[in-house]
Amino acid sequence: MVRSSRRTAAATDAAGAAAALGAKLGELRADERVRYVTDLVREQAARVLGHATPKAVDVTQEFRELGFDSLTALELRNHLSTATGLRLPATLVFDYPTPTALAEHFVSELAPGDEGPQGPSLLAELDRLEALFAAGEHDGITRAGIALRLGQMLDKVRGGAPETTGTPVDDAFESASADEVLAFIDNELGRMGDH
Repeated sequence: MVRSSRRTAAATDAAGAAAALGAKLGELRADERVRYVTDLVREQAARVLGHATPKAVDVTQEFRELGFDSLTALELRNHLSTATGLRLPATLVFDYPTPTALAEHFVSELAPGDEGPQGPSLLAELDRLEALFAAGEHDGITRAGIALRLGQMLDKVRGGAPETTGTPVDDAFESASADEVLAFIDNELGRMGDH
């Protein structure tokens, strides 16, 4: 009788955790949900690995590269099961090898039917792109090509017309030629590669 009442209490706690997290995700925009759950995954991963801060957990690295083995993977699974209220498999960190991939899975489980992004989220892809910029050295032609593509994507996001906010930086860019803007971005990418 005691064992069955413990199981009932655990199931109630799990349902409550899942409902609470699902409600929180319902309050967030689609692009914020994966980031929110990624922070939860990072927090639990840092706890298991003994890191002082979740920032020590790189969202683009695979769990095994972060130092997880089979025992710590199970410990993380248990912590995440408690935090999310979901029944999770023992192979969780192998099925979803990065914190971002795992967070996207949790969002799809906790917000079913939501019209969220398919595949990796845009924010996750931007995080990955930023890590690539920071990790490698790029020649001038590559930087110019990247700058041009980023500028084109930014124009699409803005609806084809640059936004003006009236700040001196915006005014300077509005009056700058395309070559001057590309030179500025090229310079900034060069600085990123130096770090």
